[in-house]
Amino acid sequence: MEGQPQSVLIVDDALLYRRLLAGLLRQWGYRIYEAENGEQALALLAQETVSLVISDWEMPIMDGLTLCHEIRQQVQDRYIYIIVLTARDSVEDLRVGFAAGADDFLPKPVNQVELRARLHAGERILQLEASLASKNRRLSEALAQIEQDLQAAATLQRSILPPHHLCQGDYFADWLFMPSAWVSGDLFHLFPLNEKAVGFYCVDVAGHGVTAAMMSVAVARQFLHGRTVDPFLFDGAALTPPAQVVRLLNERFCAQHSDVTSYFTLVYGVLDRHSGEGRLCQAGHPTPLVVSTTGEVRGIGQGGPPVGLFDHLDWEESAFHLAPGERLCLYSDGISECESGEGEMFGAARLRTLLASLHDQPLATLLARVEQSLTQWRGAAASAADDISLLVIERQQRLQQEINDEA
Repeated sequence: MEGQPQSVLIVDDALLYRRLLAGLLRQWGYRIYEAENGEQALALLAQETVSLVISDWEMPIMDGLTLCHEIRQQVQDRYIYIIVLTARDSVEDLRVGFAAGADDFLPKPVNQVELRARLHAGERILQLEASLASKNRRLSEALAQIEQDLQAAATLQRSILPPHHLCQGDYFADWLFMPSAWVSGDLFHLFPLNEKAVGFYCVDVAGHGVTAAMMSVAVARQFLHGRTVDPFLFDGAALTPPAQVVRLLNERFCAQHSDVTSYFTLVYGVLDRHSGEGRLCQAGHPTPLVVSTTGEVRGIGQGGPPVGLFDHLDWEESAFHLAPGERLCLYSDGISECESGEGEMFGAARLRTLLASLHDQPLATLLARVEQSLTQWRGAAASAADDISLLVIERQQRLQQEINDEA
C-alpha cells in the first residue's frame, strides 16, 4: 500500500549472503522476509502479501526457476516481481529463465547500485500492475452491472411480446423470436381492433442492441395508444387505412428523430374477422407470404420505403384474401439474411420452399422446423448476426366450418 515500505522476500540457501542482502535492503527502507529454498518461499508467500522476490538460481530442494514457475501457477491474487540472482549469463539461460516466469536477472555478486535500480524498476512495474488490476476490477463491475441491466431490459422487452398461441376470432397465430443480442429491434403482434376486424404488425428497427430495442418499444407503444389513448387506428367508426397509419407513424418518428439511422421497417395490416379479406401496407419490410392449403406461396405487398427516414413519403396498400387453412407469414430480414459458415445467405427463396413444405404441419411444428433449419444453416456461429422473427397467422378451417354449419 502507498506510504508503507515495500516487502521483499529474499530466497537463498547461503545464510550469510542472505543476511548481508537483507541488511542492505533494510537500510533502503524495505521490509524483509527470508527463505532458504523454494518450498519455504512458497509457504511464506501463501501467508504474507509480498510482491517483490529476489531469488538465487541454484538452490537445493527447489531451485530459482522452479520457484518462478510455481509462483506464476499458484499466486493469482496479485502480481509478484521476481529478480533471479545467477552467475549464468548465456542467452539460452536467460531465455529459459524468462520462460519460467522471471522478470529480471542480476549477476552474483550483486552490485548495490544496479540492485537498487532494478528494485525501483520492479516497483514501477508493480504500481502499473496494481493500477491495471484496479481498473480491470472497475470494468468487471461495470460490465456485470450492464449485463444485469440488459437482462432486465430483455425481460421487459419479452413481456411486451404477444403470448404464444394467439387466437382472435377465426385467426390463430404463433411466432418465432431469436434475438441476436440481449435485446432486439424486432417486434410483432396480432390484436383486436373492433368486433369486425383484427390488426397485425411486424417491426424491424435498424441496428441492434439497446437503441434498437428502445425504439421498438416506442413503436409498440404507438400501436397500443393507437387503439386506446390516441385512437389513430380508427377514423371515426371506420378503420384507418393501413397506408394512412404508416404515413402518420412516419410523420411522428421523423419529428422525434433527426438521426437518419433511427428508422424501422414495418408491415401493418387489418383482417376482417369473418370474411378473410385483408389489406396491408409494406414499408421496407420483407414481403409477407401467404401459404395456401396445397403449399402454394404468394407474396403480398408493394414494397415502399422504411418508416422514419424522410418526411412526406407515401405508401401503397395491397389487398389480399386469406382463405380457411391459409397462413399469412410475416418475417424479418434476419431470416433471409442469415449467413452460413461460408457466408451464403439463407434467402427468401429458401424460406418460401421451407414454408411450402410445411404447409400441412401444425404451427408449432412449422416454427420448430424453421428454427432448426436456421440453426443448422448458421452452423458453428454462436448467434445470428441479426434479430430473427417470424409471425404466422392462420385462418382456421375448423372455425370456418362451424360458421358454415350454423349458416
